[in-house]
Amino acid sequence: MKPVNLNPTDQKELYERACRRMGELAPGWSDQFPSDPAVAVLELASYLSDLQNRAWNRVGPDHYLAYLKLLGEAPRKRAPAALLARPLDGPRPYEGQRFWVDGVPYEVTRAGEPVGEPETVWAQWGGRSRAWEGEFPLCLEEDGVSVFIRFSGTVSGERPIRIWCGVEPEEGRVPPEEDTPPPVTLLAQTSGSGDWQAARLEDGTCGLLRSGYWTVTADRPFTTLRVRVEGRLEGRPRVRRPVPEPVKLEQRLTRSATADLTSPFRLPEGWAGSRVLRYFLPAKPGAWREASGLFARGGAVAGWSGQAPPVIRVVSAEPDFAHAFSIRSIACEEVVLEEEGILSESLRLMVEEGGLWYDCPIREPDPQQTLPRGCRWEEGRRTLCFGNGRDFRLPAGGGLLVAACATTLGTGGNGAAGILSQGGTRLLALDPAGGGCDGERARDAFFRAAKEQNQLLRAVTPKDYETLARQTPGLALGQVHAVARRALGQNSAGITVLAKPRARERLPALTPWQAARLGAWLERYRMIGVPVAVRSPRYVPLAVSASLRVSQPVDQETVRRTVLELTDGVEGPVPFGAEVSDTALLAALGRLEHILAVTGLELRLLSGQVRPARDGVIRLEPDMLPYLEKLEITQA
Repeated sequence: MKPVNLNPTDQKELYERACRRMGELAPGWSDQFPSDPAVAVLELASYLSDLQNRAWNRVGPDHYLAYLKLLGEAPRKRAPAALLARPLDGPRPYEGQRFWVDGVPYEVTRAGEPVGEPETVWAQWGGRSRAWEGEFPLCLEEDGVSVFIRFSGTVSGERPIRIWCGVEPEEGRVPPEEDTPPPVTLLAQTSGSGDWQAARLEDGTCGLLRSGYWTVTADRPFTTLRVRVEGRLEGRPRVRRPVPEPVKLEQRLTRSATADLTSPFRLPEGWAGSRVLRYFLPAKPGAWREASGLFARGGAVAGWSGQAPPVIRVVSAEPDFAHAFSIRSIACEEVVLEEEGILSESLRLMVEEGGLWYDCPIREPDPQQTLPRGCRWEEGRRTLCFGNGRDFRLPAGGGLLVAACATTLGTGGNGAAGILSQGGTRLLALDPAGGGCDGERARDAFFRAAKEQNQLLRAVTPKDYETLARQTPGLALGQVHAVARRALGQNSAGITVLAKPRARERLPALTPWQAARLGAWLERYRMIGVPVAVRSPRYVPLAVSASLRVSQPVDQETVRRTVLELTDGVEGPVPFGAEVSDTALLAALGRLEHILAVTGLELRLLSGQVRPARDGVIRLEPDMLPYLEKLEITQA
C-alpha cells in the first residue's frame, strides 16, 4: 500500500508560512536577524511540525485495521455475483455444474428440487384476468389481486416449495428493511379437485415491495396454487412471472473441492473426468490416511483391497490448479497462492503431520492462547501465514493441500443475463446478475466507515427531518416539508412533517400504513421533548385563463407544461407554501416561441381556504400545495 501524504508541507514551507503570518500580526517584523528569539521559536515549531507530518504519513494497513476495529467495522470481503434462472429444457442442472456467459464462468450453487412445470400463470382482479406474456412484468394496478399458478402435474404436499417473485424496483421507493411490516397480507390456497384449502405462506417480498420468495406449505397434494393479496397495495408493483424452485448460480470458478462420501461412494456430478482426484481413508478421529490404490469407475470410487470403510474423503482439483505444497517446520512459514480473486470463505486446507492428514482451519488467532493448529489468510498478498509459536503452534512440516478453493471476478460478474446453455441444459436468467463485490482495502474501508459514521444520527432542524423522512424504508415519497408547529398557527412546540406520497391518485394522501411507517422511522431520530406529527398536505386548486396572440398555433401541451412549472406542486415543482404570481406566469408565457403577446391572463383560486390574491400574488400557508385544476387557453 502506498503511503498516504496527509500533509505535504515540509519544514521550509512551514517556516515561511509562519513568518508571513508573523508579519501580518506584527507589521514591520522580519526574520533577517537570526538572533531574534521569535526566529528560533518559529524554526523549532516548523521542525517539530515536520516530524509530526512524517509520523502521520507512516499510517499503514495495520493502523487502518486498528481504526476500523475502534469503529466496529471491517473491510468488505470479495463476493461473487449471483443470478436466478428457470430451466427451459433438457435435464435439470446439478449443483456445481458450470455455465459460461460471455467467457465468464457461473456455477450452480442451488439446483432446487423439481416440483412440476407451471402450465399457466395468471393474475386476476376486479373480475378480469391477465396472463404473463413471456418475460414482461405485469403491473398490478388495483387492490384485491390474486395470482394463480396451475401446474402440469400434481405437486406433492410433503415439503414446502419456494416460489421466486421478482418485483421491479419502483422509482423513488426506498427498499424496505428486514423488520419493515408489509402493507398487505398474502394468503395462499391450494386446489387439487376443485375445492380450495388454505395453505401456509411465508412472504419474503414484504408485501410486494421487493423481490423475494414465497414459501408455501400445503397439507395435501395440489395442482393449482392461488396467492391472494389482502389490503391496499403500495404503489403500482411491477411483478415478473413467479417461478417455482428457481436455480441459483454464482459467478465463481471452483478450483478444488472436498466431499466426504458414504457407501456406495458415488462422486458428485462432474467430478469424473479430467480432474485430479486424491482419496483419503479415516485413520483415527480427526485424521486421514491417503489411499493411493483407489480410483474412479462409473462415477463411483472403486479399488478396495478389503472391507470398505464407512466414510472416505475425496479431494478434487482442476488440472491447472496448484493445490499441493510443502511447508517447513519454521516460525511464520508462508504459502502464496497465485490465483487471483480467491473467495476467502471457500478456502479449506489439509496438512500432513507424521504421515496423517488433518484439517487446518483458517481463522484469526486468539490473543489469550496459542491455538494448536491453524493459519491466517492475508487476502491482499494472497498468502497463508502459519504460526510463530505465539498465535498458532509452529507447523509440523510436511504436505499441504488446498482442499477447497474458488475464485471470482467480483464486480466483473455483474450484469450477466440471457440464456445459459451447457450439456443440453438450457436456463433463462430471471434478472441480470448482481451482488458482485471486490475486496476492500483497509484504507478504503476506513474512509467508507468514517463517511457512514458522519450520517445523521439525530434530527435537530426541520431540514434534518426532511432528509430523514426521504430515507424511510419501504416508502416512495414525492415532496416532503417539515415545519415548526408555531408556523402553522399552533401554540404548542414540535415539528409537523408534511409528506406527499408517490401514488396512483392525483392528489395523494398518506395511507395509515405510510403514516405509521414514517412516524416510527422519525421516532428514532427526534430529540426528547420535541413531538413530531406526520400528515398529508392541504391541496389548493388553481385556475388559469390566458389569451395569446400567436404567429402560428402553439402546442397546447407546451403551454400546459409552462403553466405547471409555476402553479402546480403535484405534477410540477412548486414547493409547499409557495407564492404563485401572475407576473411570473405572464413572463414565462411571453418567452415561448411563436407567442407575440399575452393579451389576457387571469389567475384565480378555486378554494375558500386561502385568502384571495392581492396584486396578482396568491400566498399559501406553509402546509399547502397548489395544483392546477383548470387551464383555459385561447389563441388568435
